[in-house]
Amino acid sequence: MSAPAYPELPLAARPRWPAWMAPAAFFSAFGVTIAAGFPLLPVALLTEAGDAVAGVALLVLVLVQDAALVGVAVFFASRRLKPQPWHFGLRRTRFWVTAGLALGAGLLILGFEVGLLELFGTDAPEDELASSNIVGAIAVGLAVIVVAPVTEELFFRGFFYRALRTRMRIVWAVLIDSLVFASIHVQYIGDPEIFIVIGGFATVACLVYEKTGSIFACIAIHAAFNTVASLGSFPVVSIVIGLCVLTACVLVARRLSPAPSPFPA
Repeated sequence: MSAPAYPELPLAARPRWPAWMAPAAFFSAFGVTIAAGFPLLPVALLTEAGDAVAGVALLVLVLVQDAALVGVAVFFASRRLKPQPWHFGLRRTRFWVTAGLALGAGLLILGFEVGLLELFGTDAPEDELASSNIVGAIAVGLAVIVVAPVTEELFFRGFFYRALRTRMRIVWAVLIDSLVFASIHVQYIGDPEIFIVIGGFATVACLVYEKTGSIFACIAIHAAFNTVASLGSFPVVSIVIGLCVLTACVLVARRLSPAPSPFPA
């Protein structure tokens, strides 16, 4: 048997973020987002949906929200231990194993969504963010396929779920993470089936992260999920942006040095 690429670390060397940090960081980021994004709300609400200005306003609002999520996560993480990239799953893993799990998880989520909507006789939700012009389409694509998957996975899986796992069993940490993640998608408040799909996605993402210890796998699944959901007026834009994100997940991960999993063996 070959020696591991790095020695097994003691528990104390891994991030020991207490479970209370998860809700504290979530509500802190929510407050920061409201305060910082408030001046942009009139622009997003008063411009016509699909307009280029609306798309750019959405991109800026997503940037504000997700900067708050990542910033707050790093702030809370630094209270206990100097944050390292691998604490959040930013590490190189075995490519084919990780890619296979990510692909299988993505197909599982897609099948679950199609099956659930068919069971309840619900049509797939219309893309309310679809833009009627190329500038708006690019802005929306960057917001929902690049910025949202990267930052939301770093927060909800890389920090929120990992903090819960310090004290909780997998099943409870996954359940809480999935419920909170689904709850932030208030635009689907009238479509309970979509909430179930989003919660199912979060559940699978948590399990993939637990198994691989790679946040890149979760980002790739999230980006692919959002790419399919945003095939609106300019599907080519969504597909190109989605493929760029998937490629970046592979290339960035391969440039990182091997590091231990944030989860104990």
